[in-house]
Amino acid sequence: MSIFNKVTIKSLKKNRVRTIVTIIGIVLSAAMICAVTTFASSIYNYALDNAKYIDGDWHGSAEDTDYKTYKFIKEDNKISNHVYAQHVGYALLENCINEYKPYLFVLGAGEGFKDMMPVHITAGKYPSSSDEILIPKHLYENGNVNFSLGEKIKLSLGQRSLDGYYMGQNNPCYVYNENNEAVPNGEKFEELFEKEYTVVGFYERPTFESYSAPGYTAITVADGSGNSEFYSVWFKMKNPKDVYNYIHENPFSGSTNSSVLRYSGVSRYEGYNAMITSLATIVIILIMIGSISLIYNAFSISVSQRTQQFGLLSSVGATKKQLKKMVLFEALTVSAVGIPLGIMSGIGGIGVTLIFVGNKFKSILGYPIPLKLNVSVVSVVIAIMVSLVTVLISAYIPSKRATKVTAIEAIRQSKDVSVKSERIRTPKLVYKLFGLSGMLANKYYKRSKKKYRATVVSLFMSVVLFVSASAFTGTLTESVDESIGNVNYDILVIGHEDEFINFSVYDLLDEIKNIGEINGVACAKTDTFLARIDADLITNDFLEYYKQSEVLNDEKIEFASVYTNLRFIDDYSFKALLSKYKLNENDYYNKDNPLAIAVEGASLFDATVGKYVSCKVLKSDESSLTISFPKNIDGYYYAGNTENEKGESLYEYKKSDNPEEVLYLTEEEAYKRVKNNIGKIIYEAPFYVEANSRVVLLYPLSMREYVLPSDNPNDSSYAYFITTDNHNETVKRLEEVTSKLGLLNLRIRDAAADREEENNIVTIISVFAYGFIVLISLIAAANVFNTISTNIALRRREFAMLKSVGMTAKGFNLMMNYECLLYGTRALLFGIPVSIGVSYLIYLSISQGYINEYKLPLGAIAIAVLSVFIVVFVTMMYSMSRIKKENPIDALKSENL
Repeated sequence: MSIFNKVTIKSLKKNRVRTIVTIIGIVLSAAMICAVTTFASSIYNYALDNAKYIDGDWHGSAEDTDYKTYKFIKEDNKISNHVYAQHVGYALLENCINEYKPYLFVLGAGEGFKDMMPVHITAGKYPSSSDEILIPKHLYENGNVNFSLGEKIKLSLGQRSLDGYYMGQNNPCYVYNENNEAVPNGEKFEELFEKEYTVVGFYERPTFESYSAPGYTAITVADGSGNSEFYSVWFKMKNPKDVYNYIHENPFSGSTNSSVLRYSGVSRYEGYNAMITSLATIVIILIMIGSISLIYNAFSISVSQRTQQFGLLSSVGATKKQLKKMVLFEALTVSAVGIPLGIMSGIGGIGVTLIFVGNKFKSILGYPIPLKLNVSVVSVVIAIMVSLVTVLISAYIPSKRATKVTAIEAIRQSKDVSVKSERIRTPKLVYKLFGLSGMLANKYYKRSKKKYRATVVSLFMSVVLFVSASAFTGTLTESVDESIGNVNYDILVIGHEDEFINFSVYDLLDEIKNIGEINGVACAKTDTFLARIDADLITNDFLEYYKQSEVLNDEKIEFASVYTNLRFIDDYSFKALLSKYKLNENDYYNKDNPLAIAVEGASLFDATVGKYVSCKVLKSDESSLTISFPKNIDGYYYAGNTENEKGESLYEYKKSDNPEEVLYLTEEEAYKRVKNNIGKIIYEAPFYVEANSRVVLLYPLSMREYVLPSDNPNDSSYAYFITTDNHNETVKRLEEVTSKLGLLNLRIRDAAADREEENNIVTIISVFAYGFIVLISLIAAANVFNTISTNIALRRREFAMLKSVGMTAKGFNLMMNYECLLYGTRALLFGIPVSIGVSYLIYLSISQGYINEYKLPLGAIAIAVLSVFIVVFVTMMYSMSRIKKENPIDALKSENL
């Protein structure tokens, strides 16, 4: 080891605090960079695992081929793995309701098929012989053909052909005519043999079966004879990049697994892989900027303190190149300690994070694949290289400075001590509050702004990042809560009234009530209309809002037009509501004039004040509104609006059998109006009414025919609103119940799962956003500590002189407190306005998709202010505690470290 390197190591040992803080900065920097690269690697691996789950773990395929092609692929040394499946044959299904998918397609799977292909069993087991069969779940859901576990089924199997050519799963049994209508393609089906199977399981619809495929794919075990006429083969290449040329060069029709290839780093479209890489690069650049500010400052201070040392070495023959190497050796030395620790910390940190949030990724994509830690050699090497470059960049600039100073200037330290001959005024308030100590601190700060610029910049950066991140996650959380918060139910089941031909909607209601863990269920039919409300029935607040939104200014209006829902709920739920509010049942079941219960609770966005305001629409319980809808005219259909020459609105009705014949009617002629009287207004929405609704009129379902005329144009669908403590289990039970009743077209929406998914997204974003901010803030805090503590240490002689002329401990405390206030207030003076500006930009960005009011992030600002002063005061107290212990005589005699 050269003498220069020995001197550098001795200097590092002598200044242990600065060395430790520098190493901590490198550890944090390397940890963050490694966390980003490892997370990017984990995301790639997660996407790859999902692609394999959805599409299977293969690279290329050969479709509708023969056994000879399979043998060729099997024996090719470019292939690492392979599976095949026999096309056993098609069987016509009895009573299948899907006319475009009338077959069961039996596939004989070869060894390893279930491991390479996406076969996800929902019930039972995988076939173990060619006499057992696995049935796709969508055969019942989509085709209404039901088999049960253990059932023996006899199939008449054969082949499809058209003009003498074999028709496989990629050939639909229909074509589109000139009117774009699906019609049969004229194919022939030839039965070849019968085969009896035992149903041993059911599985999810496979992705290797296209939606236009004519057959539901059932899986059995291949007989291994090689006697089948047609096969499908899937294979993996030893080098995935070769798959495109392999398929192109060989004489078989095949396809590639684009998803698996894309996330394996093989894609013909570079944009797929560029997204994650570019995002990771942006984050790494941000980390590098924050890290360089700390590490550069540490080396700059080191060079500044060792200026005299460099001068002495230069005077005895050290060259500029040797001095530069000393600084770079110092950088490599601290890197040798900091980077390995940082790499391990980064991997450990992101690993612990993924333990807590990895499972939340399942609900986002809807597949049972968690995000797991994936440490790749490439990600670690990139992290090491980027961390090392960060340190070397930080050390290079100070090393240049070390070589520019002459030996005499370095020994005398004339560059480090330079005071401009200018008069610096101290505000009277400072002198009054802090006395002579405050005046000295003020003068020192103004003469040495450059020394403390790094401190202020570091604090400024931390404040902006923390407040901005808090504003982002807060605004995002609020928008998510608002978008899903207006739903009071957990599960929604919707079905058209045509579904309820053989039984009533109350039959299904009773079935749902018998499902365990149901807290509440209500059935409803909803009709939406444009309603008029007379001005004398409307509150002044809503009237003003309506004028502003319709740009009516001070015009006097007679009525307001609002869209409203008439919701007819099952009589059990309606009577429970009457009982809750102690209302007279006869008033609401009066066939001649049934009253409605109005639900209000909307918050309206007031553009004049830029926020949501609670605004009631109706003045009192005894109110009414009038709904309107286009009339049904026999032989004509409503075709829309137009205007005549006078600018009056006209409504077009075209003749059904001759659209050229048009009736033009005025609004009074075209529209039918129905008055709805209200008996009670409630402001607490039941679970079967969306919160934040403007006006919803509730009626009993049995009164619908007395409220609305039979010719109202609304779609007739029923909705079941359900609340439960276990939404996952309830959805499964609902699927069983609806399947048992033959209600195949009912739609089940798991609103609770939607809420969980939205909240998981917010949680994941919050975890990574705050994790990033905390680490950047730690780097900034280390920077502040390094700068302040070193500068205090450099002022040892100054403090010793002040102590020797009688400055007391109280005076020192006042001086330090004032300096702390200067650093903190200066950082906050710039940081808070910029943070508010950034938070407002975030608000504007999110409000493009969700209108909400801007909220000042006061909580985050308060935490930032407190944190800034804690960091500064703690650092100052630590630094001064060391200075106070020193003998003034020794300090006056000493040089700058």
